[in-house]
Amino acid sequence: MNALVVHTARSLFLVDCGQLFPSDDQPGIDSIVPDFAYLEPFADRLQAVLLTHGHEDHIGALPHFLRRWPIPVYGTAFTLGLVEGKLREHGLDLSLLHTVPDYGRVKVGKGKGGGEIEAEWIPVTHSIPDACALVLHTPQGVIVHSGDFKIDPEPLDGRLTGMARLQALGDAGVRLLLADSTNVGRPGRSPSEAVCRAGLTAALKQTKGRLFVTTFSSNIHRLQMLIDLAYEHHRKVVLLGRSLDRNLALARALKKLALPDDILVDAKDAPLFAPKDLMVLCTGSQGEPLSALARLLRREVKGLPIQPGDRLVVSARAIPGNEVSISRMLDVAERLGAETSIEGFGLVHASGHGSRDELADLIRAVRPQQMVPVHGTYRNLRAHGTLAASLGWKPDHISLLDGGLCLRLFKDGRIDMPGTVPVGKCFVDQGVDHMVDARVVKDRLILQEDGVVFATLLVDPESGDLVADPTILSRGFVMLSDDEAYAELLSGVARKAYEEAPKVVRKDPEALHDTLRLALRRIIRKTTQTRPLVIPVILDAPN
Repeated sequence: MNALVVHTARSLFLVDCGQLFPSDDQPGIDSIVPDFAYLEPFADRLQAVLLTHGHEDHIGALPHFLRRWPIPVYGTAFTLGLVEGKLREHGLDLSLLHTVPDYGRVKVGKGKGGGEIEAEWIPVTHSIPDACALVLHTPQGVIVHSGDFKIDPEPLDGRLTGMARLQALGDAGVRLLLADSTNVGRPGRSPSEAVCRAGLTAALKQTKGRLFVTTFSSNIHRLQMLIDLAYEHHRKVVLLGRSLDRNLALARALKKLALPDDILVDAKDAPLFAPKDLMVLCTGSQGEPLSALARLLRREVKGLPIQPGDRLVVSARAIPGNEVSISRMLDVAERLGAETSIEGFGLVHASGHGSRDELADLIRAVRPQQMVPVHGTYRNLRAHGTLAASLGWKPDHISLLDGGLCLRLFKDGRIDMPGTVPVGKCFVDQGVDHMVDARVVKDRLILQEDGVVFATLLVDPESGDLVADPTILSRGFVMLSDDEAYAELLSGVARKAYEEAPKVVRKDPEALHDTLRLALRRIIRKTTQTRPLVIPVILDAPN
């Protein structure tokens, strides 16, 4: 959830506005976005959102943010093309979007001359078109935010990381550098995107049937390479996945991707071609259950059954946490007869993030007064700080900022950490029009793991006494599946808790429910070491 708030004396800006994708312990949740409640007191000062690039962890929360605060959004063409699609889906104002070219500068804020700060976009190489580092020219000095970057000497689109401009900024003096820490644990340099060509070519040559390739739909450079290789090896290309169709259409419209004539065929026409004449590009590289690849593996795509002689290539890295899903996906493909091994082919994926030597190059080029590692686990941030220290930066010139921690810059050159602000997560379920409370997610997890226990109490509305023993019903709770004695135990606990409750508690439905719930949860936890969801139900007995 990359979302950096920059305060000045009069204005607030947001650098990126990303989302997380849910893990297995967040059932029923579609995405996770930042809790922006902290910004409420400053609503009249919010001026703009400045975007570094178009990956979901940098733009995914924008519709939720802009619905509350419809302020201008600045970014490069491909980035805003992706954002535009999101805003259309949510019925939001497209006039908020303002395109900035490479090396473009925009004044924003409430200061004199039309802006308190000037933002500048410097091109960087990444695994998506139009990625940029962001430079903020402020009254307290120059701040450089690297965005996600690598230093690729041979980018497929010829768009090099703007090291000369970053060097010039360093020569003039940079107050603060916030730098991507994703690959700080990898020695050397990240390989160029161009090296994937040999590995993918080998996969094509050694596949007798259809070659299925799954990669990130935003990696337009990789997709261009795959389409070019298919053309060279006389294969037609089938595209599967809504995001793949959408992103390629955007890239073609912006002239960032070229398609040979008649290279694409529709999935329904795939049976008209011999397997050796087809390449299938699909979404689902992380094992997502609703992706195009998942549908292929479930044989839900007519005309494209995966079969012996076919090969599946995952041309993407495994996002931490997805390894099991990807392994299961590959196993299903093998059961269907497809080859999944790429041993001996060479690289079929290159990271879009710079490794340790590239991170060192950036620090040396920018030479900031203060170094702030960002974007990565806390272990990554510490390792990046250690790297800066090895290059000569003193510990008091390296700041590690955990979520919510603030860094303050003074005009006289001082820097301090005045404290933290509240930050958190909001859960999004596409089936509802509001955020899902964290307690709902917790209840779903409890239901998934330990089940639910209902305790129904029938009460005389006049006397307030129970007219029968409480009834116990459960779903997914193992101890009650066929154990009448245990049900009687819980019934007795519920009766005792009700009868011993003070009159003031009995007259307060919420307090009474809490009393019964606590008593039942305590005995269940003591006797079974489980924590099912306990729901007391209190009904008035009919006359």
